[in-house]
Amino acid sequence: MSVSDRILKKREELNLSQTDLAKRAGLKPPSISQYESGSRSPSYEALLKLSNALNVTTDFLISGREGKEENSNDKALNILNRIVSNLSLENKDKLLEYAVYLASNIKISNLPILSETEYADLTIKNYSCDELPVDVYDIAKNMNISVFEDELPDGEGMLIKGNKQIIILNKKYTHSQRKRYSLAILLGHSVIPWHVQASYTIRKSETSTLLTDNIEDIEAQDFACRLLMPQSYLIKEFTKTRATIDNLKKLAAEKYDVSLFFLMNRLVGIARDTYAVIQSGELGILKTYPGNRPLVEDIDTHSYAASFYCNRPDNEEIRQGSVYAKYWLQDASDNEMIYEESIFNPQYGTVLTLLTINNIQA
Repeated sequence: MSVSDRILKKREELNLSQTDLAKRAGLKPPSISQYESGSRSPSYEALLKLSNALNVTTDFLISGREGKEENSNDKALNILNRIVSNLSLENKDKLLEYAVYLASNIKISNLPILSETEYADLTIKNYSCDELPVDVYDIAKNMNISVFEDELPDGEGMLIKGNKQIIILNKKYTHSQRKRYSLAILLGHSVIPWHVQASYTIRKSETSTLLTDNIEDIEAQDFACRLLMPQSYLIKEFTKTRATIDNLKKLAAEKYDVSLFFLMNRLVGIARDTYAVIQSGELGILKTYPGNRPLVEDIDTHSYAASFYCNRPDNEEIRQGSVYAKYWLQDASDNEMIYEESIFNPQYGTVLTLLTINNIQA
């Protein structure tokens, strides 16, 4: 079953029309039609939105794995199938020869049989000092992967596989958080066993990693998110305490060393019943990470986010309070209230909005 088949199957199980799914995911109905027909592959950003809307993991949409229902033999076969799909005809012949050789019952080393996000957890366990922020450079060193900075003709980073694995980060890019993310993605390509290309390059020609529709790139990004922001820590942070932009800013800068937007999106992924994230500009909504409720397509003039474009501050500012849910949610009842926090970034002229749909009591 393909990604398109799984999207269609889960949508039908939830009795949603393509328009319903598009609204819930913050996408356009023609995009859903294209994804389900297989004429177009969903990008990483679209897969994140679809997984939230369909209440499944990105891992399930990509591979069909639901984790707990699989036994080790099922997982092993899944990994083998994915490795084979990336091999040349010559190497497929070699693999066949080796499979015949293995039929003689000679035992070989056991390969951990996991999903890409579980490989991130295993990498932290085996190669990290279990402190935050996660030191991806130290992980690479402990994995005996050499990391260099040099000029690259294209992209922000490259992994070269071989007897000695090498990662080259493009020295043209100096933003430390972005470099950490690039390194974490390349570590994902190194660790995930069915990523068998001789080399991997990320962010080619200034493209956004979120817009990729390459399955291996998406898997490596999932790995990187899990590596930089371990789920166990995030769940402890927000099990009883409601997330706020203030505490997320502090955690992003001091604990996880990631951008606020990156951490907010990760939060939606682990608590989609509770939160949603919107990035907007003067021309309207730019990006959304909806949870389980469909978001509106335009900024309501009564929202705190809209107030920034009528009264633009010179410095960063947060505006917040309870608002009618209908300002942000398509399926809101007349008197339903949610909590909105919007922060204006004067450097980029954009607003990040965090919606708390179901309040968590401290």
